[in-house]
Amino acid sequence: MAPLQDSIFEAEEATYGTPIQQFYRKKSIFMTGATGFLGKVIIEKLLRTCDVENIYILMRSKKNDDVHTRVDKIFDDPIFERVKKENPKFRHKIVSIGGDCMLPGLGIDPNERALLVKHVDIVYHVAATVRFDEKLKLALAINVSGTMEMMKLAKEMEHLKAFVHVSTAFANCNRTDIDETFYPTPITGENSIKLGEMMDDATLNKMTPELIGNWPNTYTYTKCLAEDYVRSHAKGLPLAVFRPAIVIPTYQEPIKGWIDNMYGPTGIVIGVAAGLLRVIYVHKENQAELVPVDMCCNSLIASAYDVAVNSYEEPPIYNFVSHNKNPLTWESYCDLCVEHGVQAPLMKMAWYYTLKLSSSRFLVTILTFLYHWIPAMIVDFILLICGKKPKLMDTYKKIHKLCDVISYFTTHVFIFKRNNVDNLWMKMDDRDKELFFFDMKNVEWSSFIKNSIFGIRTYLMKEDPKTIPQAIKRFQRLKIIHYTTIYTIRAAALYLLYKLLPLPKLF
Repeated sequence: MAPLQDSIFEAEEATYGTPIQQFYRKKSIFMTGATGFLGKVIIEKLLRTCDVENIYILMRSKKNDDVHTRVDKIFDDPIFERVKKENPKFRHKIVSIGGDCMLPGLGIDPNERALLVKHVDIVYHVAATVRFDEKLKLALAINVSGTMEMMKLAKEMEHLKAFVHVSTAFANCNRTDIDETFYPTPITGENSIKLGEMMDDATLNKMTPELIGNWPNTYTYTKCLAEDYVRSHAKGLPLAVFRPAIVIPTYQEPIKGWIDNMYGPTGIVIGVAAGLLRVIYVHKENQAELVPVDMCCNSLIASAYDVAVNSYEEPPIYNFVSHNKNPLTWESYCDLCVEHGVQAPLMKMAWYYTLKLSSSRFLVTILTFLYHWIPAMIVDFILLICGKKPKLMDTYKKIHKLCDVISYFTTHVFIFKRNNVDNLWMKMDDRDKELFFFDMKNVEWSSFIKNSIFGIRTYLMKEDPKTIPQAIKRFQRLKIIHYTTIYTIRAAALYLLYKLLPLPKLF
């Protein structure tokens, strides 16, 4: 999909930095999903590297916090420590806009809407419900209706130069081959909005299996419908669709290994590190479609620049996925997590960890019963007779639910095309390539996963790095106890067999 015109910023290059920095200079951005994992990284990167005018963020009040309080709390996160040092006067650039993606007109006050219409240059629509098992009515309201309302607002904006709709690489995961193109949907995005408005929760819940068909969950299904709405209403908008794969901790910046959620593989890593999760249903040889959040952010920022300074006949789609020249299988990912995990074990570890990967659902079911349910029942029984509340069975129910949610993506093969992403990288200025690095061919997986393990321990589990030597000693003690227990059980079983089975007569 070749661009029809060249960059218009070449004349200012020497004065205002790299081409992408020039583009963002004094621009105002409106974004949704600012409190999310990717949203925080985008805000931090723009504030630290680009002289933006303002970043307007759509935010709803939550519990006892109004939108201004919620915005202030965002900047308490360790990810903003670097920008606080390098650009301490950034706070005035952040403007909170009260609203909600599920409401008509996004629930934005008319005066604030007029402000956005007059001043915004770039839109990032990042917000979505990412719960795979979300009720269909709510998923439609946020993921599809929210996209509709964002596009309606964007069409009113007087100076709009780029609109990036953040989808997912798995929006079309009912297919094996996924190109950077739109695919037909069983129902249009517009009709799905009407369906969600007309029907109540109970009716939609009953219809969900039939409606989503061969999509594995409501998340991927509604993200696909949102793409259809984007396709059919994109006329007149400088619009791009950005499809990231499974987003995991930061690779390089602003700090290595930062993460703030337990979604997807991160939850699995924590389950294994805690000594609870011991068997996983996975096709070991399948490619793990994992992308660092900071590289994802850089690619998204560059894609907005690309669609703004070039003209496209139809909205370009960017599949930001792993590269076949630098593949990572699920087996390699798990092996590296275990290898580096022993160097920084959790203090909260319940038991020494081992991990069995299997592509046999039957074997996984048997091992799950032996390795998970039996120990859980024993522990909960002991807790019960000690007068304490049983909890391990409930913990395993949550762990198994997470495993079931991601098993579709660890047992299916996806062949992604990423020509638009590769072409975007190739035509970028060398300085932009350094500043906005997103070349998946050059990710060093081992060091990245090592930093991710340390990051999960530090930023997610809130364990001080100073406790690592103590945790290693505890890990070694648990290892001795683990193998002592295993060999004792085996010896007891052999002795029982010896006593129960008749010995053959030799003479």
